Amino acid sequence: MSAVVICRPPSFPIRRILNCPTCKQRRRMAGIDGGPWYGPTLTCLGCGDSWTCGEMHDRPFARAWRARSIAAAERAWVEAGRYSRAEHAEWLAAELAASMADYGSSAEDVELPVADGAA
Repeated sequence: MSAVVICRPPSFPIRRILNCPTCKQRRRMAGIDGGPWYGPTLTCLGCGDSWTCGEMHDRPFARAWRARSIAAAERAWVEAGRYSRAEHAEWLAAELAASMADYGSSAEDVELPVADGAA
């Protein structure tokens, strides 16, 4: 019997209101932040297109992909609403500290993100 191991970085649900390059206007976007070493992946709730680190994902050659993508992004928007920016910053700082510890370093010298309104 064989086993399949799939590795995936920890992620945190996020939502933002950003300019969508496809829609050419400000739109709600939802997705995940993959931690300190991977950029966030966001999907526009208006057009269904997705981006990671500013690069647009390929569009699938399938019927109704846009509707399915928008529905998944709407679910992600609701899920991300349970968390604040401060909780996201705390999670990201903890992930960075854990990653640094894995390499025998300390995160004390690394500037960590500060949540809006926190000082």
